Amino acid sequence: MMKSKLAGILAKLLIKGLMTFSRASRFKFAEFIAPIILKVAKKTRNRAIKNVTNAMPELTSEQANSVVIQSYKNIVFGVLECFWLDEVEMDIECDEQTLMLLNNSKGVSVATMHMSCYELPPFSMQKLIGKATTLSKVPTFIDSAQDIYRKANINVIDKNQPNAFLKLLQASRKGDAICLHADHYATDVDVTFFKRPTKAPCGSVMISAYSKVPLLLCYSILNPNGRYTVYFETVVDSYVENTPTAIKKALQKVYQRFEHIILEHPNQWYWSYNRWKE
Repeated sequence: MMKSKLAGILAKLLIKGLMTFSRASRFKFAEFIAPIILKVAKKTRNRAIKNVTNAMPELTSEQANSVVIQSYKNIVFGVLECFWLDEVEMDIECDEQTLMLLNNSKGVSVATMHMSCYELPPFSMQKLIGKATTLSKVPTFIDSAQDIYRKANINVIDKNQPNAFLKLLQASRKGDAICLHADHYATDVDVTFFKRPTKAPCGSVMISAYSKVPLLLCYSILNPNGRYTVYFETVVDSYVENTPTAIKKALQKVYQRFEHIILEHPNQWYWSYNRWKE
């Protein structure tokens, strides 16, 4: 309890201090602090390097280490950006069919990734259609964490609360667009990721199957000019059949697309999850 209170106080002080920074200064701060965090958090660094090597075995150790450092800088900056989403400049890439599905009155399920500023997908969905719901493990010791979603008018369901998935389903059946991260490890469904067997969360696919809504994919990329591009893509344009085979097939399709996106933008994905548990 005391540790949580202390962490909350430190987080508030840090955020308050960063509020005096310009966006450019916050970027420089992220570039400065990210390598220090990685140096101290050896487990996080080593896991990230191992994951990069698993995904891209052709890289040298120096190249793998460079990917880890650069991606962590982008992720740290992206986390800071979450507290100032209203200042973020972004462009949305979405073809006509996907935009039509996103505006489906019955709702839609969107699988997203831990890329750059990873709260931009629900934020951009809210801007586009005004009815985004997401799931988050909101830290109880940071009061301002909830404010991120409140200020953006995003409905957030705390992952820690009982029946969280049931509440997502209820929001889906009211016609909300449900946005769920799908690229971390979970014991739900077996998939192949970068030619290695692993397990993945199937929440986004299950929403599509249970609520009979389309399944989309969304991710954000930080561009050299400081603007973000948020991409929306169609995975299943009707809905995923509610069978184990169909659910696994749809999730594998999502993961195949994840691979292409990560290989195209390796410096923007969060590599430190325990992705391939052995």
